[in-house]
Amino acid sequence: MTGPAEDDAPLLTLMPDRLGLPRGRSALPESEVAASQRGRILQAVTEEVAARGYAATTVQHVISRARVSRTAFYDQFADKQDAFAHAHLEASEQLLDLIRQRVAACADEDWRRRLRVGVEAYLAGFEGAPSYAVSFMVELRGAGPRLLDQRDRIVDRHARNFSRLAEAAAAEDPGVRRPAKLEVIGVIGAADELATRAIRATEPGSAPRLGRLVAPIVAIYEAVLLQS
Repeated sequence: MTGPAEDDAPLLTLMPDRLGLPRGRSALPESEVAASQRGRILQAVTEEVAARGYAATTVQHVISRARVSRTAFYDQFADKQDAFAHAHLEASEQLLDLIRQRVAACADEDWRRRLRVGVEAYLAGFEGAPSYAVSFMVELRGAGPRLLDQRDRIVDRHARNFSRLAEAAAAEDPGVRRPAKLEVIGVIGAADELATRAIRATEPGSAPRLGRLVAPIVAIYEAVLLQS
């Protein structure tokens, strides 16, 4: 698996492209100022939740890390949970995009290779962004029904992507079956559980080392695809 230290390693970040704003009256359009503040808040809530836990994190913690005013926070988000939900949604979009891009780059290779590349991308995304790993794989589970429902919708999207890979694999390999939706959700849940356990076992402040999970997760996916 490609590790986060290499030059082309993915780095998930919610920070805006323009990280700093001029002091005093800003020469930037209000829309850019708001976008910069929003990105800093989303990154800050992710990092604060990873460091403190969801329950202990407050809006004050978030705005202090983001370096924005309380007014700026409430101009964009209703409360801590709202900010965390938006951070999770955007981070999940980034991770799904990363997986799609990596799989598309090896579209001419066989389905087993495409499957392995997708798993590697999923794990590398979390290796390269430890705060995302803790916040969205561990702490999210205690962040309330809204976050759990949102996670279910993200898993459903992941399941649709995997089902498309299964369709393509079945077209090129008669030994591949088309799994039912609940089977796909089940294997995604198994992969998430393995990753979550490894993330929880990681020392605070350290990047999780998830490369050893590639083989078992690939085996789980292959088991549901291959006819016995």
